[in-house]
Amino acid sequence: MLPDMLAEARPRIEDGTFPEFWKQLNRIAGCTRPIRLSGHINHVDTATGEIRPHFDSATKPDGTILIPCGNRRASVCPSCSWTYAGDAWQIVHAGLAGGRDVPDSVTDHPGLFVTVTAPSFGQVHTRNAAKGQPARTCHRRRGLCPHGNPIGCLRTHRDEDDPMLGQALCLACYDFAGAVLWNATAPRLFKRTVDLAYRRLAAHVGLPILGYTRRDGTRRIGVRDLVRISYVKVAEGQARCLIHYHAVLRLDGVDRDDPDAWPEPPTWATGKLLASCWRWAVDRAREPCPNPAGAGQNDARWGEQHDEKYLVVAGGAELDDHTALAGRLDAGTVGNYLAKYVTKDLGAGSALARPIRSTADLFGVLPYLTPHQAAMVQTAWDLGGRLHVEGLRLRHTATKDLGGGALDRPIQTTADLHAALASLTPRQAAKAQSAWNLGERLHVTGLRLRANAHQYGFRGHWLTKSRRYSTTFGACRQARRDWARTHDGAGNPRTPLDAWNRPLEDDTGDEVIAIGDWTFEGAGYRLPGDAQLAAMAADLARIQREAARDAAREARAAAHA
Repeated sequence: MLPDMLAEARPRIEDGTFPEFWKQLNRIAGCTRPIRLSGHINHVDTATGEIRPHFDSATKPDGTILIPCGNRRASVCPSCSWTYAGDAWQIVHAGLAGGRDVPDSVTDHPGLFVTVTAPSFGQVHTRNAAKGQPARTCHRRRGLCPHGNPIGCLRTHRDEDDPMLGQALCLACYDFAGAVLWNATAPRLFKRTVDLAYRRLAAHVGLPILGYTRRDGTRRIGVRDLVRISYVKVAEGQARCLIHYHAVLRLDGVDRDDPDAWPEPPTWATGKLLASCWRWAVDRAREPCPNPAGAGQNDARWGEQHDEKYLVVAGGAELDDHTALAGRLDAGTVGNYLAKYVTKDLGAGSALARPIRSTADLFGVLPYLTPHQAAMVQTAWDLGGRLHVEGLRLRHTATKDLGGGALDRPIQTTADLHAALASLTPRQAAKAQSAWNLGERLHVTGLRLRANAHQYGFRGHWLTKSRRYSTTFGACRQARRDWARTHDGAGNPRTPLDAWNRPLEDDTGDEVIAIGDWTFEGAGYRLPGDAQLAAMAADLARIQREAARDAAREARAAAHA
């Protein structure tokens, strides 16, 4: 045993729990902050009603078992994020190449790999070049903004990891409130875009979107009776703290008699048509978004930069010249590309790894953020505040009981407010302004901005898919549990036994019911040295994964040689 490891393991060696504790660390691959549970499992024989103990955590070190945290962020838990990325890869890959209960015939369905981005909310530092191209001057402009800051930047940000990239040239000019609200609206905007793509498909073929039954009993076929747009999308945080989506779109047929079937789409539903309809939808999609000023609503839309790439499937070969064909993508490449993004953080390391639940938490993370990131988090927190005044109609009563003939009716708009303030004393004006400001946040109460301030207001999942795209995270986790139940720590097959030493055919067996009783004991490791041992176990698991990946790559190369 290495000297460092010996020092960290000394408490476990002295109390005799090291071997069993090391097995648990290997089982969870050295999770950074596991969940500690205590409890037991009893088996009940359904034929006789007899109950026998099957497992008790009291036999384990500290009387607890360790459960992986499951965090997707590589900056928080590398081991759990690797597992999460593997499940994401399975979801994306199965929808393109089959497997995981998805038939191989999906490889013949037309498909696209698309990217949509956020619009601009102000000037930020940029490389001013496409990815992989040499950087150019950031912003070739001279002069000052109304706040006295330069409106241009004559530097060339050659390093893609330059900390200035994505930062606002002027924090006062940048529309942080609009950016936060756009992040909160982005998931609905993507749904609206898919709906518009269906509408464009219907217009192309001269059919209604939804089918219906006529008065004479016959059915009018709609586009959704013939074709389905299945998709999986991954959200990525940009350096400017805005979300953009990478997505795989696939055209499937519809079998009304067999909802579980995966038929090919009609011959007219080609990759060329899908690309055309998607571009049309992206250019025109609008989603109502709260106005930061509190009056009315704005329309959230996509930015000017969006593209569609060719997927190596049969229908994709018919894409037109407007679709990017550089770097032909196959199922494995797309799976690797999207799985990489689901484990990324938002550019703030582990500072924003968890929700901000109080003002103390807020001020605890702000010093670790860039000014741009801090402004986004602070804005999301401020916009999500004022929830305690909901229902008080403060704007309606902003000038009540202040006196003066000019204030005998409610203030309806910002213009009315500024006109009224001129006729008030400083004290009255301050009271009216405070009531107006307190009431201005009520239109964003449903966006849960404070709960998602650590994600700059984004309140969606980082990987989402349509129902019929492919498998699910739950199915991947269940397959992993089934494998662990039927294999030992070395990966050798074994037969699980019940409390009566009878083989179990499935999770509990037809003759046995498993009843568990568990108690949460805490998160993280109890002893300081345990965390160091976990880091060593995580390094060992990473080395084993890399060795297995290299061996598999060499085996594939030898098979194709």
